[in-house]
Amino acid sequence: MSNDFRGEGNLGAQPTLKKVLVDGEPHSVAELRIFFDRFKSDGQGGYVPNGGFWLTGSIWDQRAEACVEHLQRGARVHAIGELVQETWIDRETGDERSEFKLNLDAVYPSLVKIEAVRFKPKREAPPAAGA
Repeated sequence: MSNDFRGEGNLGAQPTLKKVLVDGEPHSVAELRIFFDRFKSDGQGGYVPNGGFWLTGSIWDQRAEACVEHLQRGARVHAIGELVQETWIDRETGDERSEFKLNLDAVYPSLVKIEAVRFKPKREAPPAAGA
């Protein structure tokens, strides 16, 4: 059973891109550090910050490249993915450590923070076989 996660937050740093080999095939992977904030009513029709938490997420291939190209530090984003717990042994202390991370399926900017959108040209469909 997966642990689906959906959240809205701000990028704490510029997304970083790495190239990795998986089964001998090259892939792109982007790492994103996101602060998922919470707000509460201030009792006067507005909202005030009420805590939040940081998560590191990774997204792969074409989506990874798009995140690095189009998103910047501070961008307000929606993130959708699976929450996983990674565990490792600390090299200095020998203690077991763990951290929750996001295996991201999608990341997209919050529309309320966008000034303009420009779409790529529509791709032409390949000619039908036998035509």
